[in-house]
Amino acid sequence: MAKLINTDIVSLDGFVNDENGKFGWAEPVEEVHRFMNDLDREIGTHLYGRKLYDVMTYWETVHEEPGHPDFILDYSAIWRGADKVVYSSTLEEPRSARTRIERTFDPEAVRALKESATRDLAIGGPTLALQAHRAGLIDEICLVVCPVIVGGGTRALPAGVRRDLTLIEQHTFSQGTMFVRYRVDG
Repeated sequence: MAKLINTDIVSLDGFVNDENGKFGWAEPVEEVHRFMNDLDREIGTHLYGRKLYDVMTYWETVHEEPGHPDFILDYSAIWRGADKVVYSSTLEEPRSARTRIERTFDPEAVRALKESATRDLAIGGPTLALQAHRAGLIDEICLVVCPVIVGGGTRALPAGVRRDLTLIEQHTFSQGTMFVRYRVDG
């Protein structure tokens, strides 16, 4: 069975964006980007909420623009090579290949997807991930923790959900950014 991995880039105080919805502080430097490329290379399907999907569609065409470094082009190829499921009640048509739209999050359908998948799944976007956390579907949590405190915004991890975790991997980058991977116990 494939794992469902909740991955986010977060501030030290646990937010994916600040109170104004900005997240420029989260843009990974090359060293972090290459590390994350290797993580995403293992993902077969991404589950996205609408807002995160809107951000991620950048990767659908960036390879067509001249002048990007190899690690950016590498991620573009990785992203385009994965399947994508977008949960949205308003999006009419996908703006990327290998993408389907689901109107509502159905925990049983995601459970079935996990059981049938040959590669791991990633879930992104805190609103969507909250639903998966509440349904007990998350197997791992991977956080890229940036050395910044933003003081508020959108929480990366859900309030009101208790999970015991076991640290299974950690990595510190040269500029103080950290990566942590936890297995969700139980």
